[in-house]
Amino acid sequence: MLSETSQAVAADDKSLWGSIKPYREKGPITALCLGISSGFPYALLAATLTNRLSEAGIERKAISAFALVLLVYSIKWAWAPIVDRVSLPFAKQFGQRRTWLWLTGAMVALGVFVLGRADPANGIQPVLLGALILAFAGATFDIVIDAYRIESLTPEQLGTGSGMSQYGWRLGSFFAASLALYVAGETSWTIGYLVCAPFVLAALLVSLWAGEPPHRQTRDWPQRTSRSSFLQFLIAIPLLLLVARTVDGWLGVEILFRITVFGLIYPLIDLTIRRLHDLGKNGYFVWLIALPPIAAAIGNWPLFLAACAVALTFLFGIGLRDGQASANQYGDAPAMLEKRNIVGPLADFFRRKGAWLVFVFVLVHKIGDTMANLMVRDLLVTTGFTKAEILFGDVWVGFLSLLVGIFVGGVLYAKLGLKSSVLISLILMCVSNFSFAILANLGHSLPMLWVTFGFENFASGIGGVTVVAFLSAVCNLNFTATQFAMLSAASAIVGRFLTGSMAGRLIDAIGYFDFYLLTTALAVPGILLFWFMMRTGLVDSAISAASTK
Repeated sequence: MLSETSQAVAADDKSLWGSIKPYREKGPITALCLGISSGFPYALLAATLTNRLSEAGIERKAISAFALVLLVYSIKWAWAPIVDRVSLPFAKQFGQRRTWLWLTGAMVALGVFVLGRADPANGIQPVLLGALILAFAGATFDIVIDAYRIESLTPEQLGTGSGMSQYGWRLGSFFAASLALYVAGETSWTIGYLVCAPFVLAALLVSLWAGEPPHRQTRDWPQRTSRSSFLQFLIAIPLLLLVARTVDGWLGVEILFRITVFGLIYPLIDLTIRRLHDLGKNGYFVWLIALPPIAAAIGNWPLFLAACAVALTFLFGIGLRDGQASANQYGDAPAMLEKRNIVGPLADFFRRKGAWLVFVFVLVHKIGDTMANLMVRDLLVTTGFTKAEILFGDVWVGFLSLLVGIFVGGVLYAKLGLKSSVLISLILMCVSNFSFAILANLGHSLPMLWVTFGFENFASGIGGVTVVAFLSAVCNLNFTATQFAMLSAASAIVGRFLTGSMAGRLIDAIGYFDFYLLTTALAVPGILLFWFMMRTGLVDSAISAASTK
């Protein structure tokens, strides 16, 4: 029999106060505060920036091109290892995670300041610079926040901590969007942005209370890379830059080229050091690749050409030489390292039956929804909605509907199971795009504005629960971080790219009504593909293959 004390504890656990006890612990509260700081930079870069550019009279192809800035969040894995591998000053005193958190938080505040001060009426380039600074700072801030949150939670707190983090992200995004719009309506956009900067303090202050995570997992990083892998990377660099420059030239805004250059910096340095290690040499020679940018900063053209020649000779020189086939002072041979640490997690996913079809579904299922949402503020400004009307209809009604959608999504998942709830959410998200077309046709209609954003966010809330559950279910538990990062990035990258490269021109050519009919049609392939996967058993086999590894 239970003792009186044990019975009292058990009774308390079943009470309302006892049921919310897990949410009152340090780990989940920390996750909530981290989520608030994580959510607000994205809100300023997405709908809020579109609103501001549209009011300034910027042409639509340039407005839609700014969606490419959000691609930074999809490629943040390229420089994520820096956060693990590089120790900042005072890291021994305050910890690896907290010092990086404070540095990237300061970078986010700087990005908000630069973007807020930039006036699109005086030129688009300062706005682009501010957006890129905030995007790179916000993406790096997210990397640190994710690591800090995961390492601060015990295994028993992962569920509540993840939920609190998501609510924090939504709250940060909601309040930043609300505050920026309200203050901009009363004063100016510059002030509207600047008053949002203190949202970064939620993460910084909670880190003082929570402290450095007690158990940080250290990873055994590969120290060498093979000749073939290094040469493939070198050959890919000019091709990527050429594609980025071509797209930028077509759009008339230099965004993708800058993102590509920045995204390649760390992988180039890291792989060059690894290649030197494979040759049995230390990594100090990597500084030779810094000669071209130094010469460019000096402004001497002959010196720049000479520096480029030296750097290219160095890179292809170490790339063409044979490495050491056996272990050396830098560890195992590259073939063994790459099979175990690099290719393995991705190869595991694509070796499964139907994996490529699952990946195609991930790529296409959000194209219409992403394109619809990234341009909606331009629609509202064009049809004459004021900041106050947008604040109430888009932000407030949308946020409350989102919360309802999240709750309903959880109920659908519990009652109908994964497959049926995902299919329902895909259909609802498709229909929500059609509601945008109705709003575009009606014009300045407040009731339709409320209905449109209420239904859109309700559908997104359901999809946020069910589709994320599906993406999580198809990840091998041995490689969860890598595979989920790949799938979550893929689910948004195509829609953002198409928005940035095509949406503005399409709207100018066919108008908003037909554009939103097109986004509705683009949502249909995802529905049909998932239905086909359900009927053929590919959904079950993908989940089963992931869980049995």
